[in-house]
Amino acid sequence: MTRSTDRERARREAEALELLSTGAGSAYAAQVLSDRHNVSLRQARRYVAAASFLLCDPATPAELDRQAMLSLHRLDLIAGRAMAADDHTLAIQATKAHSAALAQFRKAITAPVVRFRLASQADAIDPPF
Repeated sequence: MTRSTDRERARREAEALELLSTGAGSAYAAQVLSDRHNVSLRQARRYVAAASFLLCDPATPAELDRQAMLSLHRLDLIAGRAMAADDHTLAIQATKAHSAALAQFRKAITAPVVRFRLASQADAIDPPF
């Protein structure tokens, strides 16, 4: 199987973007791209993922903080309810997940700001913070 050119990739990502913007689900869009262009479903999902990224507004640091805190709160609730129900295995798993998520959150906060380049775009994008 030959690799697609940059032009083909850009065209397929644009087609995926068009499908998503008309309300198609990501699974459906991937299947359509896979059928139309005779590519694997896995590759079609990559095109859809690149296109869906373009539809999203960049998250602000405050939104990311809120999402992280909600995730940590949910894990804390799961651990507490598991302990109340004497399900020690689930409580330990939830506590470990909470600790790992907290470590990942702290790592993300202290990470240096870097420029990144999307495969489908020519110009580098600065993070919004």
